[in-house]
Amino acid sequence: MVDYLSWRIVLRPGDPRAPGIPESMLTVGPQFHHESMPDEVGMLLPTNHGPTRLIDDVVENPARCRDAMLGLFLANPFLNVTLEGARLRRAGVEWIINLPSVAQQDDEFSRQLPDVGLDPDRERDSLARFRDQGFRIAAVVTDARDAAAAAAIRPDAILVLPRVGNFAAGFPSLRQRNSAAQSVAEAARAADWAGILLGLGESRELDSEGLWSGHLDGLVCRPSIADAAPA
Repeated sequence: MVDYLSWRIVLRPGDPRAPGIPESMLTVGPQFHHESMPDEVGMLLPTNHGPTRLIDDVVENPARCRDAMLGLFLANPFLNVTLEGARLRRAGVEWIINLPSVAQQDDEFSRQLPDVGLDPDRERDSLARFRDQGFRIAAVVTDARDAAAAAAIRPDAILVLPRVGNFAAGFPSLRQRNSAAQSVAEAARAADWAGILLGLGESRELDSEGLWSGHLDGLVCRPSIADAAPA
């Protein structure tokens, strides 16, 4: 049994760009759920299902990803972007995001990833190739360095996510997340990027828009198990 996660997206009220942004994101969920491991971390662990399981399900049940960004592990060296992109276009998918992302891993672990070909450069290259096929794309970043690199492929949106280590003492504080959003926004704007900046938050923060970083255009709520695919 494979669980999928749904991440609700909420833009600031009155944002004229809201009609172009999906209501949610759909990603693979962790193979095991445990209260001590947030899904944002658990989803980074290896799973037993194939690398295209989510794509296969969306192709068979297009309603599953209706009005949602599709999150894919784009560092996967076995992902055939041309083939899978064509299948997803026929299924009506419009948005792709690199989620889960190796950018979420901590520095010490990340330094080993290029040796096995599982690095952020591969993710960004795959995102750019999906964009070239006509998809709109969103890029996951964790810091200013990621943001500058992501801005180079001109994503329509950027999502700021905390690194794995930031969850060590529980869900990262609002102050910590707002600080990351500020540094990402400054780096992305310096690279002449002008898309939509999203940050991770809790559903209870939706009613406290004034507490969000002023650099954020919207909030992505922490994920929950997605409902069964609509008929």
